[in-house]
Amino acid sequence: MIDSITDHFIQKITKSLRRGKQVHRRLPGGGLVYIDRPLPFLLLFRHPAGNPDHATADFVKASASYIIAQEEQTPELTRLIGSIAEEMAHQFDAFLILEIKAAPQATPTTPLFRILGPKEQLPTTISTLQHELEQIKIGGFHSSVETVSNQELLEGPLSLFPEEKLKKHSYLMLGLELKPIYVNQETGTAYPLLLRTLREKIAAAIKKTVFDFLSVQTSHKPIHFQSLGRQAVNRSVWKIDKQLTSISDQFRFLLLVTPVNNNEAWAEFKKSNYSQTPTFFYRLMPVDADQLKRKLYNIPIEKVDDPTLAYLFRDKRHELDKMLTMLADRNTPDFMYSSMQLFGTVDDQLLKVAEGILAAIPASTREADVELIPVPEFAALAEQEIAFLKKQYAGVDSGVVVSDDIVGLIVSKGRLHVGTDAKIPRHRAQALIQHEVGTHILTYYNGKAQPLQQLYIGSPGYEELQEGLAVLSEWLVGGLDQERMRILAARVVSVYHLTKGCSFIDNFLRLKETYKFDEETAWDITMRVHRGGGLTKDAVYLRGLIHLLNYLKEGNALEPLLIGKIRQDYLPIVQELIYRNVLRPVPLKPRYLLDPTIKPKFEKLKEGITVFNLL
Repeated sequence: MIDSITDHFIQKITKSLRRGKQVHRRLPGGGLVYIDRPLPFLLLFRHPAGNPDHATADFVKASASYIIAQEEQTPELTRLIGSIAEEMAHQFDAFLILEIKAAPQATPTTPLFRILGPKEQLPTTISTLQHELEQIKIGGFHSSVETVSNQELLEGPLSLFPEEKLKKHSYLMLGLELKPIYVNQETGTAYPLLLRTLREKIAAAIKKTVFDFLSVQTSHKPIHFQSLGRQAVNRSVWKIDKQLTSISDQFRFLLLVTPVNNNEAWAEFKKSNYSQTPTFFYRLMPVDADQLKRKLYNIPIEKVDDPTLAYLFRDKRHELDKMLTMLADRNTPDFMYSSMQLFGTVDDQLLKVAEGILAAIPASTREADVELIPVPEFAALAEQEIAFLKKQYAGVDSGVVVSDDIVGLIVSKGRLHVGTDAKIPRHRAQALIQHEVGTHILTYYNGKAQPLQQLYIGSPGYEELQEGLAVLSEWLVGGLDQERMRILAARVVSVYHLTKGCSFIDNFLRLKETYKFDEETAWDITMRVHRGGGLTKDAVYLRGLIHLLNYLKEGNALEPLLIGKIRQDYLPIVQELIYRNVLRPVPLKPRYLLDPTIKPKFEKLKEGITVFNLL
């Protein structure tokens, strides 16, 4: 930390900006100047003399260019900001300074936001800021915004520049005054959740305002307002990302909630003539859930001042907390309630679609005639597809594991696990390979190619989009048959009845007698839904497919969804991080995206089709 803002200190900062470098320097009194890279704007916050306001100071920390200082440092700040503004205006033709402050002596009638702008007119930049702030909702109500003259910023002991200098050098000086509803006025402590929410929303409003200013007034033409965010990510972010990944890597959730005695339980269930609820056994827990939770909540996510990354980390922590709770509650009724929070339930519309599929597609009568592919042959085909991915990206370190304690097919940590007794119809082998390898393994390694590890361990709720993509890939390669659709629909119906209190036996008999599934298929569906104590995850396959078809119908592209294990509403976040150069282009593409013969199917998807049109 420096003792004073000297001319030498100012010259070093200006020199760094001239060279295109980042500036990150401490100021006297605990202040900070942070400029991610040369940018034609600067946010400013000055702590009131003798009364530091750290809560309001937090609002500028979400920006890529800001200064936090003290009011009494105004003369030195004038020289520092003037030097920065002169250098940036020389590079970009104009410069915007936005000072943020808390409203003094706020009353019930004080607006939530007060914009201080040029008195003689309301330029589009101020109109943009006013509009964006008005869209912020607190308690369901739009914010109150008032626009007044910025004269108080230009006169008096705290002014930085007179109006004449601003006009001469093409500087725009704005102020944003916040009603401090985010602070308890009696104790002076901040309301952390409200502060965080406001900070995220105000940061977006400011970026859009700066984007308008730059587009109109400067030579700097950003491609998107999100590109004005930080490109540099500090070491604490990568450390937190690594800590969350370390906790996620300590347990394999799906394997831990999948029975290891499936074959024996099925034999006993059959022997009882389907009258005795089966007993399932599971792998021993490799971790202490309570200890992992302690580590999880010791991760200082609150120190991440980038709103986007902080949101990603909080979201992931919440998911890991729920997973650990489920593992601790495995084989108890509480397991299902956490599953409903984590994977969702079945709403009326989804149930209606599922029941419609089961009504529209007759029960299969050809099951005995279906040729099954031997497990070793299927494993060899999967290894070939993995080799295809390795040719695109050397970082792919995957493989196929055949094991007798696996039911069917499971991808875990980027590897395909195949049960020795897996019954795989030959005509569906390639479809299942695109499902497991071309989607699950591909997105795992696309995510792993990114600097942010959350993209390969999976964002919360990623399963819905993942399974939607995986099922769609089956259709694209011609392997999504009617029986597969019936199974996906039956999973939804079984999850619905599970959450309504239906027993294992009742769910099994419903599938067998009402929907005419063969015994082994009915068992497999029921086991998957009731495992662990009630796992609602299997409803995501059909739900994800429906949402994905709607997404593609709206003209959106499929490829951005393959960047990692994300959920659909994460796309704006991913796109922002791409604009900010935090994320990289994806190295892997599935085979079907490279096959010109499949292009007509993509055209159909753009035109808009339903799950019933896939058959």
